[in-house]
This record gives sequence, C-alpha cells and structure tokens, in this order.
Amino acid sequence: MSSSWTPDESSETLLAEKGWLQGTVVSAIAYGINVTLYFMCFHLLLRQMTRTNCKKQIPLLVYITVTFILSTLFMTALADFTQLAFIQDRNYPGGPNAFENDMFSIPVDNIGNVCGLITMLLSDGLVVWRCMVIYRGCRVPMWAIMLFPCLMYAASVVMGIMWLLQVTTFSPYFSSTNINYTVPYLSLSLALNIIITIVIVLRLLTYRRRISKVLGSSYGTQYTSIAAMIIESAALYSAFSVAFLTLFLLNNPISETFIEALTQVQIIATLLIVFRVAQGKGWSQDTMSRVMVSRPSVQAIRMGGLGYDLRDGSKSFTDSNNVGTHETCKISDRNLVEAAV
Repeated sequence: MSSSWTPDESSETLLAEKGWLQGTVVSAIAYGINVTLYFMCFHLLLRQMTRTNCKKQIPLLVYITVTFILSTLFMTALADFTQLAFIQDRNYPGGPNAFENDMFSIPVDNIGNVCGLITMLLSDGLVVWRCMVIYRGCRVPMWAIMLFPCLMYAASVVMGIMWLLQVTTFSPYFSSTNINYTVPYLSLSLALNIIITIVIVLRLLTYRRRISKVLGSSYGTQYTSIAAMIIESAALYSAFSVAFLTLFLLNNPISETFIEALTQVQIIATLLIVFRVAQGKGWSQDTMSRVMVSRPSVQAIRMGGLGYDLRDGSKSFTDSNNVGTHETCKISDRNLVEAAV
C-alpha cells in the first residue's frame, strides 16, 4: 500500500503522535469505568446511610463526587486539546506533536493539568488514610508508622505545586534550560504509593496468616484475599505509574499513552477502595474483632494442646488431654482477638 499520504515527519514524531492519540482513547475507556464505579459507590453509600453513620458516609460521598467532577473536567480538557491539535490547528508547523509541546500552557490544557494534580493529591491522601486505618491497633506507635509516609505526602504536595507552576509556562517534555519538576513530582507520588502498597500488603498478609492459624483459611478471606490486597493498596496505580516513569525516563514517545491515562487509572484505584468500604469489605478498626467472633458453627480450634470452642454466647476452652473432666474456663472476645493479633 502506498504511503505517499504520510506526513513528512520523523518516525519519532509520528510515534509520539500515535501515543498521544492512543492515550486519549485509553483515558476515555478508563473514564467510562470511573463513571460506572462512581454511580455504584454513590448508590451504595446513599442506600446505606442512616442517622448513626451519616458522619462517615457523607465525607465519602463528597470525596467521590469531587474526584468524579475532576475526572470529567480532565477528560473534557484532554478531548478538547486533542481536537485542537489534530483537527482545528492541524496545519500548525511541526504537526500535533509540536502543537502539544508549544501550547502546553494554554487555558484548556491548564484546566486538565490542575484537575490532574488535585486528583492525584486526593488519591494519594486516600491511600495514606487507608494505611492508617489498616495499621490502627498495631503494637508499634502510629506516629512511627505514619511519619515517613506523611512526610513524603507533604513533599509530594509541594513538588506538585512546583510542577503546576512549571507547566503553565512550558512543556515538561522540553526543559533543557529550566528545572524539570515532572520526574521528581511523579517519582515522589510513585514512591509514596509503592511504599504504602508494600506496608499494606505486609499487614494484610500478617492478618491472613494469623486468622488462618486461629480460625482456618476459610475465614476473613474477603479482607485478606489477593484481590483485597491489590485494591486496598492501590497497586493498580503503582504498576501503571512505574510503566509511565520507565518510558518517560527512556524518552520513549509511548509514555504519552500512559501519562494521559494516569489520572483516570488513579481514580479507578481510588473508587475501588471506596467501593470495598461501602460494601463493608474494606478493612476497618474492628475488622479483626468481627472476623474472630463471627464463626457460624461450634468447632474446636486447637492451639498448643487446647481446644477452643467458639459459640454465639460465651467463649470457652477445654483441655483436650483431659476429656473426662472437661474443665472449662471462660475467655473474652478481646482475649481471643489478642491471641490472633
């Protein structure tokens, strides 16, 4: 087939334009997922709202609504900017790729940049909050666990503001005469998410091991399954961000595809966390207690020669070596939980 209609541009330029256009398509697909997740979360939270839990539900409703509005504005700005480059101003010298680099700071693109930044900060904040919830009740002081993530989050906020000031004047892809905050900002956000992903997964793995040891592998799986760990730790965004930064540092034009879809993917990870919380499957402060005392049948749990009988009423344990006397002692739910934790 003849390629006489191919623009007289380098293969790198054409590849960058392909990456940009495909990134817009991927972002639109991810936005469609966000719309579905938003209405699912909103319906579930609203249906479960009562006078007693409204203080917990309303902040989540406000949070997901704000992120949904930001994602809509971001998608609108991206679509409009793409339309300008590929249709309305397609005769711009150098083509759409040059248009993007030279017009990165026009108002319509700045709207997308601002929405993307705020969304990323809100999403990172949610992940930090989930880490705090999951580690609540740990023997290690909370400040010792959360100090480093909170400092990283604060640094990410500062670097994000510097990045936003940068992209209002020139493209982050060409900054040989200026300080480029793109890599430091996104690297901080990525490092924060990776660290929190690791610590959350480690905590949930520890819970799963202890629950399985005391109750068996069939209990608490909705809180400690592989899917739960991936969602709770926002691992989806971390993996996507690693792919983008790797390509960006290698100066690969395909990084355009990832950076344009990055905001929508992060919102997907955020809404999945909220959806688990709305379903009652998200880890909370009293999850361990609920798992440990919700056993439906009367079965013995053997630990160190002792058979523990869990009933709906009082909890007791029996010496398995002294079947004749069956000497019984009462233990509380709290002691049972502490045996696992």
